Amino acid sequence: MVNSVPPNSSSIVPANNQNVEIFSLIWLDQDVESQYIQNAENKLRSNINLIKKFLDVKKCQQYVEDLSPADRVVMIVSGGLGQQIVPSIHKLRQVISIYVYCMNKERNKRWSKYLTKVKGVINEVDELVSQINTDRQIQRNLDEPFSTIFSIDNLEPVLFEITADPHVATNKPFADISIFSEFNGESGVVFMLGSIFRLDSVRRSSDHKLWVIQMTLCSEDAHGLKEVFLHIKKQYSEEDVNLGTCAKLLWKLGKFNLAELYYMRFLKMFPPNDLLVGKIYENLCELASQTGDYDKSIDLHKKCIEHEKLNRLGCSIDGHNASHHIVFPTIPVNARWAQHGVTVAGELQNDYMTYQLCLPYSFCIDDDSQTMIIADYGNDRIVQLKMNSRNGEILAGGGGVGTQLDQLNQPTDVIIDKKTNSLIICDRQNRRCLRWSLSKGTVQGEILFDNIRCWGLAIDDQNNVYISDTEKHAVIRYTMNDKNGTIVAGGQGRGAALNQLNNPTYIFVDQQQNVYVSERGNHRVTKWKKGASQGIVVAGGHGQGKLLTQVSQPEGLFVDTSGTVYVVDSWNHRVTLWPKEAKQGTVIAGGNGQGNTSNQLNSPVGLSFDEHGNLYVADCGNDRIQCFSFE
Repeated sequence: MVNSVPPNSSSIVPANNQNVEIFSLIWLDQDVESQYIQNAENKLRSNINLIKKFLDVKKCQQYVEDLSPADRVVMIVSGGLGQQIVPSIHKLRQVISIYVYCMNKERNKRWSKYLTKVKGVINEVDELVSQINTDRQIQRNLDEPFSTIFSIDNLEPVLFEITADPHVATNKPFADISIFSEFNGESGVVFMLGSIFRLDSVRRSSDHKLWVIQMTLCSEDAHGLKEVFLHIKKQYSEEDVNLGTCAKLLWKLGKFNLAELYYMRFLKMFPPNDLLVGKIYENLCELASQTGDYDKSIDLHKKCIEHEKLNRLGCSIDGHNASHHIVFPTIPVNARWAQHGVTVAGELQNDYMTYQLCLPYSFCIDDDSQTMIIADYGNDRIVQLKMNSRNGEILAGGGGVGTQLDQLNQPTDVIIDKKTNSLIICDRQNRRCLRWSLSKGTVQGEILFDNIRCWGLAIDDQNNVYISDTEKHAVIRYTMNDKNGTIVAGGQGRGAALNQLNNPTYIFVDQQQNVYVSERGNHRVTKWKKGASQGIVVAGGHGQGKLLTQVSQPEGLFVDTSGTVYVVDSWNHRVTLWPKEAKQGTVIAGGNGQGNTSNQLNSPVGLSFDEHGNLYVADCGNDRIQCFSFE
């Protein structure tokens, strides 16, 4: 039987043994004695002498918990064992960084995504060694005792011990000036302005009467923080530099009090209903938990709940619906979303999905019931899934393709009518629009409008229904008692003029009853003001192509309160946003080529946001719904 702790593993020396290491390393892996881990260990030992290895989760956890809070530990864990231990030890002060060393990066990124001490999910040994050496350099250069000296109120005697090699400092030399002293026996050295010193140690003298600071004169190009600075700059080069970015960096470096101050200053920059306020409270809550201030953590958690209530919608936000009395949250101009999506419905690596999807075209999110309702085009049905759950049920169709009232034929869109507690379904191939009650026991729908080549749907707060007709190249508004409808966009035949549409698909109606239309045939999005006879191009309109001034086969739509248009650029496999009067779009999801990885899309169609600003995309070609978290 293999021991939980291999006999040749190194032990961590407690802090009270005057350990000179910046931190120690713990490695938890069932294959800890394998050759590839031995190779990694040998590379790490060039900088870290104290390495302890474990095979057993419980023994490893007990060991970490028994360490002094003054100790500093970096952990390497395998994917499977890490998922068991990390949530339990994540908040311990002695654990400063965690790395997941595994084969399946995407799977392990999902469970570790919100654990801030997990600095990386890595499958290459050289990358692992590089990351840990960077951690060591950061801790060395920004060690806590150095800053403590400058924070004390009373003056303290300090002795500087400097090691200087004249062969190192060639451009900025130093000189012995003892002969110029007025006091016999006094030694003196002068260093030129701009000399660089590396901090080696800060300690109390043996009699505790003074501080001893040991430094070494460096060469001009050997600034110890240079490599660290360049590494951090590379990490954050794609982010806007703001107080939140600084807070995140300070948190990462273990400067928790400073990180909190920066977050509090960042908080004051936004109105109470801004989506970023909720994110900042979440970060402050996690920060308080990590530092052991659980009372503060609970208070901040309450503020998170209050913010959610303030921004809770009257009904669903979806990518083509401005339903009854929605109060849309403010999405900041510089808003960002995670570049890697998480699969929340449909095809997954795991096999525990209640329902798989086949070409999901569109969907809507009901924040009241925390459900997602999906037009499962390829399976001729409407599916409902609980948010953050794998459980679902078929709401409509599912009995095979057909024309009966309990059957659907390639549904392309679905919306919720809160007033009647029902769904409105675009049953495209049956050339009809159905109402399907959400009451329990409903087994079939009723025809609302027929003889229409429908594709997209929307509903306004007067309960008018808007339908895009790809045969008439028009958007038609219907009241519940009017079977003929009124054309509100297009209707002048197929064409590219501003009073025409070409194959309109998904639509969005804002609170002023302005209609936005994705024109797949014209590769553009147009806005039709209420009562207007022609539209205005708000996205694309420069022909089919991959440039940021273009869209190719646009599909799902959403428009926020500032007039920013979010559009699924389907054939470019990306989602772009277009601020009001913008000449080009910005990619916010996908855009990394056609594919099925977490940062790629494959012919996406539908688009939606939840009440927290998280972006959801119907990744049609990959048979899944992807969520890109609001950051």
